[in-house]
Amino acid sequence: MNRCKWSEESEMLQQYHDNEWGQYVEGDNALFECLTLELFQSGLSWKTILHKRENFRNAFAQFEIEKVMQFGEKEIEILLEDAGIVRHRKKIEATIENAKRVHELVKKFGSFEAFLKQLPPEKEEKQKVLRKTFKHVGLTTAESFLEATGRIPASHSDQCFMASK
Repeated sequence: MNRCKWSEESEMLQQYHDNEWGQYVEGDNALFECLTLELFQSGLSWKTILHKRENFRNAFAQFEIEKVMQFGEKEIEILLEDAGIVRHRKKIEATIENAKRVHELVKKFGSFEAFLKQLPPEKEEKQKVLRKTFKHVGLTTAESFLEATGRIPASHSDQCFMASK
């Protein structure tokens, strides 16, 4: 079975490719997790982030927005010592700030999902809104988030069995 080249490196990547990437993600905390993991992936391999995903979940209170937005300097220092995650102060601080921003979006739109549904239809415009809305999220990270959560079609290679789905 042909897959996207990046997924052939390991069983874990194959499972992610076949069963998660590009599938529609629902729920505020699940979407916040995807946004956070994409943010942390910036400049690194997805394999690194996927390998550490459970550690990220534990470190960031299962991505419960209400809990993460309460993190302060004490929690940041603990996270900076946690070898199970990517220890990058700016990305940790951005995650906490983004939890606050998601919380505000939930108050305004009813859910993170509802906010995403009201984004402009054009991919580039969606990316721009996400870049302006969230900290440490550039256009590439925004695109990756949209692909990973099924908001735009995932860019499978032409030979990939998922390309026709």
